[in-house]
Order: sequence, then structure tokens, then C-alpha cells
Amino acid sequence: MDAVWLICTALIVLIVYGTIASLVGSRRQRKAREQSLPFLDDAPRAGVVYDVLLSDGRKFPGVQLLGTSSTKPGPLAIGGPEGMLVLLRPTGKRVFVRQTAVRCIEEASEARSEA
Repeated sequence: MDAVWLICTALIVLIVYGTIASLVGSRRQRKAREQSLPFLDDAPRAGVVYDVLLSDGRKFPGVQLLGTSSTKPGPLAIGGPEGMLVLLRPTGKRVFVRQTAVRCIEEASEARSEA
């Protein structure tokens, strides 16, 4: 019976050690990365004009990010589990894009009219 407790204790100690070692290692890695290139806590914001480029090469210039839409299980759950990104074109039409399809979001200098 003592051997079972010894094995359980050793297993718990190894798990705790592994967790702490992982946290310390990731903290060191982040500090080393921040010395060469600072970390920015920034993200695209709703209402700002952007040029959105998709993975398949399509471009949506001069669109505003309205937000995201959640998909509920059903026959038309098109967006998948991550949902859809909702864009507003300069013409006033909305565009729904899969979030995983977005390759790049670039701030546009000004809103452009779509031809």
C-alpha cells in the first residue's frame, strides 16, 4: 500500500514540476522575443476602414469591420465553429467571410468607392 502512495506522490510532483518548468520556459522565451521585437497588444477595431485580403487572393478594399456573427447548429451553419467576420462595403452591402479565410487586414488610408 505504501508503494501506491509513493507512486501517486511521485506522479503529482512530476506533473507540478512539468507545469512550472513550462511556465518558466515560456516566460523566458517571451522576454527574449520582446528584447528583439516589442509585443503590441493591438487588434483590428470595429468601425475603422481596412483593406482585407483573403487566403484565396480575393481583396475587399475600403471595408469597415462590423464584428463577428455566431453560427448556431442547423442546416445553414456556413461559418463553421469560429463564426463569420462581418464586413461593410463602401456601397453599404455587408460581406460575411469565414474568419479562418482572412490572410491580412491592413489599415486603409481612406475609404474608397467601389467600382
